[in-house]
Amino acid sequence: MSESPVVSEPSPLPAPIQEAARAFTTAWASHDARPGRDTSFDDASRRAAAYADGDLAEELRTHTSGSAGGRQWQSWKERQVQVTVTVLRVSLPDGAPAPTEDSGFARVIYKLTEKAADRPVAESEEHVALKLRRGADGNWRVVGVPNV
Repeated sequence: MSESPVVSEPSPLPAPIQEAARAFTTAWASHDARPGRDTSFDDASRRAAAYADGDLAEELRTHTSGSAGGRQWQSWKERQVQVTVTVLRVSLPDGAPAPTEDSGFARVIYKLTEKAADRPVAESEEHVALKLRRGADGNWRVVGVPNV
């Protein structure tokens, strides 16, 4: 009799880390090019800065997208696109160390939904890895977006 391979669930993370990772990812990946909403592709980075700290927060506040981001924004603006995020799972990335009292990593798997007036809804599944640190105020914030 053969045994099925054991499929392990991703390691759970403490709720405060999960909440910070969800909030950051939602702000960072959401865009709204409808009239009266976002004014540029970079508005999402500025929103995400509220959930970040250190050099990353500063980079997000001052970020200006290059020509590719500008072209994407222009296309979205012409079609009045709204990009929304639904976080599907937050877990410890494969091979990452377990979180400590003041630092940890998270992998966020999320669904992007792109709605435009002139096209059917488009959905894709995306993921991002985040490095988080707990600040002196006790709140968790994203301090890095490692390439994985």
